[in-house]
Amino acid sequence: MLRKLKLTGLTLALTALCTTTVYAHSLWVNINESFAHPPGHVITSLGWGHAMPLDDFLMSEAGAVEIEKYSLVGPDNSITPIPLPVIKQENATTSKTGMAIVPGDLGLRKISLTDKTMPGTYQVTAESKATYFTGYVDASGKHKMTTKPMDEIKGAKSFDFSTRYKAVGKSYFGIERWTQPKLVGYELEILPETDMSDVKAGDLVKFTVTLNGKPLTCDMKGMNYLHMTSNTFGGPDQYMLTAYIMNGKARSGCPPPAPGEPRSR
Repeated sequence: MLRKLKLTGLTLALTALCTTTVYAHSLWVNINESFAHPPGHVITSLGWGHAMPLDDFLMSEAGAVEIEKYSLVGPDNSITPIPLPVIKQENATTSKTGMAIVPGDLGLRKISLTDKTMPGTYQVTAESKATYFTGYVDASGKHKMTTKPMDEIKGAKSFDFSTRYKAVGKSYFGIERWTQPKLVGYELEILPETDMSDVKAGDLVKFTVTLNGKPLTCDMKGMNYLHMTSNTFGGPDQYMLTAYIMNGKARSGCPPPAPGEPRSR
């Protein structure tokens, strides 16, 4: 029988190259564990938008994201695919009081424990498909824009700009004990170095941050920093914590929850 481990479902949202208000959205993974009925299970869902833990559907009038991979990463770094959410524009039902009721799929999935479950730290990850936005000059000298990468545009004389957007969300949970998680191999990746199962207000939390497998840092190319917020701090009062990333490392204190908000576990 596996015993419950008191843990923090650490949620990380990673975004590479943002443009437009649509791309101001973040993608993250929500984790909720239940041991009411042994041996227990974990419910995972996808968050999209601005306000944690749930803001909007993966497709809405305010923005959309297409999920390419949804995975459970074991303590041994093995990867098991999780069924992808069905992302489509659904028809709304109008209530008798003038409300619009919209169905949707947020990737709500149940991960059940068994007597064979490997103990240690697990990661649930979600990765969006890459999207592009490119401005270029065509053969006749006209300035145009398209949602294609530069290498797919034929007959361009020159390029004004090109951006690539890809979002990754990760959450962590532990079974029986916390073990140090490993890098999965994403282009931009954040990894906790602190035992997240026993973090309390005032504790210092440390992270490793890599870009293309190499330590990310602040330099002449950019001031890189972590942006941290949650539904227990920052979000309710609309502020964020930031920490500079130096030589692939960043750290931040864990603040107490805002008055009236639930305490972090």
